[in-house]
Amino acid sequence: MPITTVTGMVDNGFWSCPPDRVVNGWGEYTITILQPPFPAATGRSTLATVAELAPHDATRARQFAETFGTVDAVLDVLPLANTVSDFPATRADLDIIKVGCWGNVIGISDPALADNGSVNPLLAETESLHKRYPDARIVGAVSNDMGENHSEDTVHLPGGLALHYSGWDSTLWDLTGDPHAILRALGIAAESLAGQDAELDEEDPSATSWHAFGNLALGPWDPWHFETVEMSAFRVRHTEDHTRLMEEVWRLED
Repeated sequence: MPITTVTGMVDNGFWSCPPDRVVNGWGEYTITILQPPFPAATGRSTLATVAELAPHDATRARQFAETFGTVDAVLDVLPLANTVSDFPATRADLDIIKVGCWGNVIGISDPALADNGSVNPLLAETESLHKRYPDARIVGAVSNDMGENHSEDTVHLPGGLALHYSGWDSTLWDLTGDPHAILRALGIAAESLAGQDAELDEEDPSATSWHAFGNLALGPWDPWHFETVEMSAFRVRHTEDHTRLMEEVWRLED
């Protein structure tokens, strides 16, 4: 869903390009934090209904946004949004993040998490969140396409088990962590994934959908399935380092 750019917005000094610079590309960039209680293991995606999610807490969402690692400052509170993926049209759209706080589920969508395989911002942020929420399951999923698709996925479980995947389409991939250990911790048999996107391919890990694999840790509480779920939207100033990375990843450099 395209973002509607707000005119007259507060700009910041970290960008080296104007707010109306066109973004050539699209992506999805989310982190989900699931705190106990956890759903029963099924090995399949079983979606909850909207009614089963707690109402969104806008106050908690603002507090989370202000302390998120990519954010230097929250500049403006925008109208409530939903969990449909937003595709930025201009550089100004890259300043918009969305945060949802639904009881024991927290979700954030932030363009600053996109990467080109060099920095791994998703891994850095999910590792930081794991220290902040050690008893939570934390799942990160980024896929950005600027002519070629790059994906980064993470899973962090209580106790320290973690998995990280980064790759360009089916080449130049890197997998760290033991997916079988993740499945055992979740109580899911590897054979139960047969025929699903999350099925493990031992010979070619790039053939596995690590986004789908990560969703196994969320079970029915994956909030990004819900197009009508309410969440907060903010215009932020990202940190200088993340702004520089976004200029590179989103190809905005002069």
